[in-house]
Amino acid sequence: MQFSMSLAVFAAAVSALPQPLSVRKEEPRVMSPQEAAHEALKAAGMRQGEFSTNAAAKIIPVIIGGQQVTMVPNLVTAAVGDIVQFQFANGNHTVTQSSETAPCTPLQNTLPGAVHSGHIPFKDGQQTVGTFNMPVLSTEPMFIYCATGPHCQLGQMMVINPKTADQVVQYFKVSNQAKANVDAKTVAGGTVAQIPLAQAAFQPAPPEDGGKGGAAPPPAAPPAAPAASSASKAATTSAAAPPAATPPAPPAKASASSPAAAKPAPPATTAPVVAAPAAPAKTPGTITTTVTVQPGAGTIPAGATPVAPAPKA
Repeated sequence: MQFSMSLAVFAAAVSALPQPLSVRKEEPRVMSPQEAAHEALKAAGMRQGEFSTNAAAKIIPVIIGGQQVTMVPNLVTAAVGDIVQFQFANGNHTVTQSSETAPCTPLQNTLPGAVHSGHIPFKDGQQTVGTFNMPVLSTEPMFIYCATGPHCQLGQMMVINPKTADQVVQYFKVSNQAKANVDAKTVAGGTVAQIPLAQAAFQPAPPEDGGKGGAAPPPAAPPAAPAASSASKAATTSAAAPPAATPPAPPAKASASSPAAAKPAPPATTAPVVAAPAAPAKTPGTITTTVTVQPGAGTIPAGATPVAPAPKA
């Protein structure tokens, strides 16, 4: 009984102790570029104690990624108190600080408070843009690169407040030769926010699938010419080919009962003559049939050559 009471007292004492708070990751709220810069300046003033929340600041947009693996611009001159607003375009990129002599390697390895934005993606169709708003705390050169994949070696880097333009060129050159691209661990040196796409300083690259699930289809082939009908073909053939030459028919020979040459008789008047289809063209060696037609005998057979009746003796 006494043991049971001790357990109850112990349980009550444990429940009275402060409990760990659950951590919930929230998406940064959407605000205007000016509001995002003001929040970054306010946060920097709270950490550093160097700026008041009402201090005027110039917003310097820098585009990260998009249709090319670059930072645009890759050279920025900024005063203390200005806000460099990194706007993340298509892909997944970071803003990570390095030293001048060790590109593609986070400065956080030796300086825990060095700048790092974390990975901020932009997907096709997104209507907001992730930003990293970094207050400028010094006019000394600051070297920035993207820690995603091989982006640093491909030239996604920049210099803030370089001493000379050649310093940017040399940083680009040594970045190309880096053996590895190393990511940082902690978000530091600025604040993450979102701004409307319409207020961003860039136009996103078109979707890779053209918005229709694939590349644009090839242009349609021109329609095939309609097939000519058999009648049209025959007409075309007959028009194209010259008519075959027809040899002249041999002269008709006189009949045995008449020494005179045979002459064609006039058309019959007692009966209509029905037009017959044209006789096929005669060829050499064709035999001509001679038919004597008496008046009133009717029609003339097709293909026959009419002659006059022989005179009586």
